[in-house]
Amino acid sequence: MGNSIDTQVDEMLEKCIFSTPRKSFFLFAGAGSGKTFSLVLLLRKIRDRIGKDLLLQGKNVAVITYTNAATDEIINRLDYSSIFRISTIHSFVWDVIKHYQTDIRSLYCQHLSEEMTTLRKKLNDTKNKTTKTYLSNKEKLNDLNERFEKAKTIERFIYNPNGSNPEYNALKHAEVIKISAQMIKDIPLLQRIIAQKYPILLIDESQDTKKELVDAFFEIQKNFASIFTLGLLGDQKQRIYTDGKENIESIIPAGWEKPIKRMNYRSGRRIIRLANSIGKDIDIHAEQNPREDANDGFVRLFIVKQRDDQNKDEVEKNIRHIMFEQTNDEKWVGEDTDVKSLTLEHMMAVRRLGFAEFFAPFSKVSKYQMTFLQGTVPELEFFTKEVLPIVKSINDGGRQALEILKEYSPLLSRQNKDKPYELYLRCRDAATRLTDFVNGNKTIRVVTEEIIKSQLLKVPDVVKQAYTLKLSELDETVAEDIRAWVEVMDLPISMIHKYDDYVNQKSQFDTHQGVKGLEFDRVMVIIDDSEAKGFLFSYDKLFGVKGLSDADKRNLMEGKETSIERTKRLFYVTCTRAKNALAVVMYTYVPENVKKEAIDKGWFDENEIINI
Repeated sequence: MGNSIDTQVDEMLEKCIFSTPRKSFFLFAGAGSGKTFSLVLLLRKIRDRIGKDLLLQGKNVAVITYTNAATDEIINRLDYSSIFRISTIHSFVWDVIKHYQTDIRSLYCQHLSEEMTTLRKKLNDTKNKTTKTYLSNKEKLNDLNERFEKAKTIERFIYNPNGSNPEYNALKHAEVIKISAQMIKDIPLLQRIIAQKYPILLIDESQDTKKELVDAFFEIQKNFASIFTLGLLGDQKQRIYTDGKENIESIIPAGWEKPIKRMNYRSGRRIIRLANSIGKDIDIHAEQNPREDANDGFVRLFIVKQRDDQNKDEVEKNIRHIMFEQTNDEKWVGEDTDVKSLTLEHMMAVRRLGFAEFFAPFSKVSKYQMTFLQGTVPELEFFTKEVLPIVKSINDGGRQALEILKEYSPLLSRQNKDKPYELYLRCRDAATRLTDFVNGNKTIRVVTEEIIKSQLLKVPDVVKQAYTLKLSELDETVAEDIRAWVEVMDLPISMIHKYDDYVNQKSQFDTHQGVKGLEFDRVMVIIDDSEAKGFLFSYDKLFGVKGLSDADKRNLMEGKETSIERTKRLFYVTCTRAKNALAVVMYTYVPENVKKEAIDKGWFDENEIINI
């Protein structure tokens, strides 16, 4: 069957949808198996065969994706067909529940009340009432109580799936998930409405979909099986978030189809062999086959002895040079280098990219929690969507600068009808000066000052206020977003450009978690537990450098997953991003343990391991 071994999978999915009665299914699809291809192929068949009938009945096919980028990609591949309702889980469930404001208010108040009860008990049980934790919990209780009283007067709750939702009547992302899951499970009428409106619901990356919502959709399928078909697509080996459904295979009803995609169309043979070796302890469906025409693939494990004051940039540059020498691939080095380097945390990446001082203050701002890493903070977009594109356009000799200025500049506003040519010249001169300031890598404060003086653009209020302040002038009453802007005001403007490239995946670096679903010709996986601050993952434990913690042992006794299992899945995700060549770089104080474990597990051969 060669490269067509998965053809029967697509045929089975088609049969599930077009047979009478329809059948729900779970598609097991490992890394590089063409899951999105199969999903889009199935959707096109639905559009062509029953799309018109569904629209005439006022029905849609719902497709839930994990990211906005995935949503946009599938919408584009389906030529923006109105038959489909393609969205992220937050967007989908909010559309489902937003008209039931009384139920939302009731559950919102109930959840706040339960949280306050728990917190009061914690405060009452605390013996030392002078600790920071106690005082923080007390402040949190006051905040919850204030929100509870306000909630009683809210007539309409609002929510933006892609925003920070700072308004007093706006729900937070976690609240929307919790409330919608409970409403769907508790209200049979709502289940029926969903089943009738969306007779086919497909969930991509189902292993990382919020577990309470997976349970809610299973409830609909159980109660309305004759009119509601649920299709889950996913891979347990790639579950990287703790709020996803564990062991989802064990709860799939007996009548469902469970097709398995066996081929990896992405990676070279050696990379697939490594992935199979990592995955076999995670999922019985781990084994994948390479394409008949797959390249050999290339893997190396670099074990770096951890030292104080180590120049990790130089270490990693040297490793890229070794990969160039061993693969004879010039893209590992030089000005045209094309290597995706993966770090465990954002701070590890931004330190290497040289804008950690800029990144850190904003990463702590609660109202930017969702938008900062999406690049959609309005005040930052002032720079990334207006200031920097104007400068780039002028540097490139293009016309985009004029278009941006027509849209955003007060000088070219339609309200300014007097002396239009003079205003145009003034605008042109101001834009030229701005370009000189940015090209000269002046500070954010200096660039902001120039824009304010010239009136070239309307500076956001938060940025304008921060521009007038110094860190020494701040007290505890200053809002956290203003404080963050004050902290970065005297940093070079180039840091905003670096930030913009990073969040839009235009830089060399990304995180282990952030690249799921993506692929690259050359991948360097950087492992350094000493630099990472999180506790959910531990490569030191996975590679035998550290033993199990008490919490790990307790979780094992209780049948729960440990940090080793979470890390193994994450390691699988990172390694399977590589198409042609993979370099795993592990910093450790105990190199001999790492080498022994890597060989004993069958992940790397001895001649594939290099000590640095």
